[in-house]
Amino acid sequence: MFEIIPAIDLLNGQCVRLKQGRYNAETVYSDNPLAIAKQWEAQGGKRLHIVDLDGARTGLPKNVAIIKAIAQGISIPIQVGGGIRNFDLIKELIDCGVNRIILGTTAVKNPNLLGEICKRFGEQIAVAIDTKKGLVATEGWTQVSKKDTLTLAKEAIELGVKRFIYTDITRDGMLEGPNLESIKEFISGVSVPVIASGGVSSKKDIEDLKTTGAEGCVVGKALYEGKIKLEEIV
Repeated sequence: MFEIIPAIDLLNGQCVRLKQGRYNAETVYSDNPLAIAKQWEAQGGKRLHIVDLDGARTGLPKNVAIIKAIAQGISIPIQVGGGIRNFDLIKELIDCGVNRIILGTTAVKNPNLLGEICKRFGEQIAVAIDTKKGLVATEGWTQVSKKDTLTLAKEAIELGVKRFIYTDITRDGMLEGPNLESIKEFISGVSVPVIASGGVSSKKDIEDLKTTGAEGCVVGKALYEGKIKLEEIV
């Protein structure tokens, strides 16, 4: 079953979207993220994708209270990423009802910790592969590492990672369609489920993504701009 996952990006307590991950290119859609979460649930969303953008950039999540309120205020599962870099916070979020934790920078910078986290939390951990021209970006996409995406992914699988969320940064927030070739190439190179993200702008994009072998896709700006109606595509 292909999952269509609405995104909620949190910055300074508000629900926003960025263009290509640039913090100086933000659009604020709501100052009530819980209301947005309830809206996507009511329209048939089966899971939500929540990113603490403050946390992604600084490594110190600022929107934890909002994330907990969403986890407890809706009945569908949520996956959460952005600056989550230690055991205590992972456990705290899971105990509050978060279904899946997404690690990004930690996976690149601290593989030993990633291995320990996977041992303890198993299927509840996913790794974000945020790619720019084939290389992995970290620190809220502000730094590009020298590691290519497939090398990092294969190392992560060896450490126990069971799922990836793959984003082509150049497409994110641009409404130009996903990079189907790079998604297919990545999926064929790994042996675990992959959720695609970045650039989804129409129902056709979602149909195209279904053919890549992806487990699902994250949809952000297209929903907020009304280009896609969630109840129609779910």
